[in-house]
Amino acid sequence: MKATIYDLVPGARLRDVVPPAYRDAVAKDARPDGVYSVLLFDHAERDVVPSPPVRKALRRLKEAAADGIVAVGTVFTDEALALLAEAGARVVTFRTARWTDESARARQL
Repeated sequence: MKATIYDLVPGARLRDVVPPAYRDAVAKDARPDGVYSVLLFDHAERDVVPSPPVRKALRRLKEAAADGIVAVGTVFTDEALALLAEAGARVVTFRTARWTDESARARQL
């Protein structure tokens, strides 16, 4: 699982870089004149984003845009959410469910 990283996205263009199901939620709290970094994770209905790809994406991003990070994915594990919260990211998910890295790994087996 690899994240797509957009380093600098104008707030007015946030809707254009995410899948249709997330567009309204992403644009809701964004300032049109702001600049954001977007981390786009897997977003198929069955996808669960664990912490390793989040950790790697945050490392690859290096420096967040002035108005922050927006992380987009179907659902994130508790550990992934903790990493994103530590980075100050706003998380936009398609659905809510409680997952851990261990339960997500067990699902793949």
